[in-house]
Amino acid sequence: MADKLLSGDRKVISVDLRIKSRPVVLTTETAEQAVREASFVSLAHQCICRAERQCQNYSPGFGCLYLGEGARGIVAKGNAREITVEEGLDVVRQARELGLIHMILWTSRELRALGGDADHALELCSCCPCCCITRRTGDGMQAYIDGMTGLGIARADEGCTSCGDCERACYFKAIYIAEDGPEIYADRCKGCGKCEIACRQGVLKVYPLEQVPVYDNGWEQIPSEEFLGQILMTIK
Repeated sequence: MADKLLSGDRKVISVDLRIKSRPVVLTTETAEQAVREASFVSLAHQCICRAERQCQNYSPGFGCLYLGEGARGIVAKGNAREITVEEGLDVVRQARELGLIHMILWTSRELRALGGDADHALELCSCCPCCCITRRTGDGMQAYIDGMTGLGIARADEGCTSCGDCERACYFKAIYIAEDGPEIYADRCKGCGKCEIACRQGVLKVYPLEQVPVYDNGWEQIPSEEFLGQILMTIK
């Protein structure tokens, strides 16, 4: 079992990249942290992606969360409703149970069209594989996945039976079952936790990254706490 790490050198840099320029996949823990620290929490009446594509696998009525003071205008225009922090946490937990992916989308144009202030709000989506993930990853194409940031990585302990459940569950095609168990492709794994849920042996676990890899004209790394801190500054 091994992680197939990215080739080439990486350098540690200060946080001066345009973090908002790329989607961010959150672990359940970081999604819950975002909800807890948001000054305002609201829930969309429906998921735009699932509604547009008439999703047959997941309810279009399971909507996205809009977080931060800038989301008040979205509620005022009737495009979402204000909810409590506890209700927001329930949405995050239900999304995990359903196998949906927590993803921050920096959709400034969409937020403004809905009535929000994009400088002080973010959209925390619960993305499904059939309507949302394929739409945003080009059905798993590497070039699209490179442009997404993850805050965790899956690792495997001993005890794998090579059942293949994790490989089938991975939206990002980051797992390959070898003779001695799963190999995790670190350049594809986003730490979403789908494999952890699918693993019946409890072999796979998602761990937070100390340095977050960001692809911006080459691979660079940002300390994960600072990276997440900049995200949370938007919604406090």
